[in-house]
Amino acid sequence: MIKLITVITAALLTIGGCAEKAENNGGIRLYALDCGTFNFADLSSFSREGVFDGQSGVLANPCFLIRHPKGDLLWDTGFEDTLADMPDGAGDSNINMKLKTRLADQLARLDLKPSDIDYLSMSHSHPDNVGNGNLFAGAIFIIQQLEHIFMFSDERKADKAGFALYSALENANTLLFENEHDVFGDGSVVMLFMPGHTPGHSVLLVRLENSGTILLTGDLYILAKGRELQTVAVFNTDAQATLDSMDKFEALAAKEGARVVIQHDKAHFDALPEFPAFLD
Repeated sequence: MIKLITVITAALLTIGGCAEKAENNGGIRLYALDCGTFNFADLSSFSREGVFDGQSGVLANPCFLIRHPKGDLLWDTGFEDTLADMPDGAGDSNINMKLKTRLADQLARLDLKPSDIDYLSMSHSHPDNVGNGNLFAGAIFIIQQLEHIFMFSDERKADKAGFALYSALENANTLLFENEHDVFGDGSVVMLFMPGHTPGHSVLLVRLENSGTILLTGDLYILAKGRELQTVAVFNTDAQATLDSMDKFEALAAKEGARVVIQHDKAHFDALPEFPAFLD
C-alpha cells in the first residue's frame, strides 16, 4: 500500500490566475540532463494527421533537475541507466535508443546521489520517462492522481518489463494532485494537469530569476512542428483531451511570456545550457 501523504482535490492555483509570482525565486537552478536519444526511421506515429509520414529524425530524451532552497526536484527519469552499457543502443527496425551517460553518474557531478533527491515527479509514465524510477523511491513522489491510477493499473502491471522500471514507487511516500501543485509553496515550480497523451499527463512551469518563466511540455508536444500544427500522436489516450490541453497550454504560455521547451525536440534540448551548466 502506498504511503499517501495527501490528495489535493482542488487547484492550489488556477490556470487563469497561475501567474501569481514567486516572492523570491532567487537561488533556483534548472538543469537539463541528457537521459538518452531516439533515432527514428519513421516519425509517422507522432501525427495521426500524417504530417510526419516517411520522415526520419532524432529525438532527445531529457531529465530535468530543479534545485530550490527548499529541496531538489527531479522531473522525468529518462531511459534506464543500463542502456548506457549497450554501445549500439537498443530498439527495433524503426527506433534505436541510446544513452551516453547514466543519470546517476550525471547527478554525481553535482555531488548528488539518487537518495539525495527530495522530490520525484514525471510528466507521465511511459517507459522513456520512468526508466530510472526505482532509483528514487526514497523521494516524495508527486504525481497527478489519474496518472497514478494508470501507472499502477493491472494493465500496466501486466507489462512486467515496463512496470519493473518503476515498481518500487508503488510504496513510495506519495503526494497526489488533481489540477495543479505548487511544489515549494512559493509559485516558483508548479505542476499542471494537461491530460490526453496519458490520462494524467502534466507539464511543469518553472519561474527563474534571470531566465524568466520556463514551460516544460512533457509529451503534450513532441516536435516543434507538431506544436505549430497542433498534431496529435497516434498513441495518445485521448485526442480531444490533448487538443484541449494544447489550448490551455498556449493560453498559459502567452500569459506568462514563457520560454517553451519541447522536451523531445532535439533543437530545443540542444539550446539549453549543457550540463552541468544551468538556467537560473
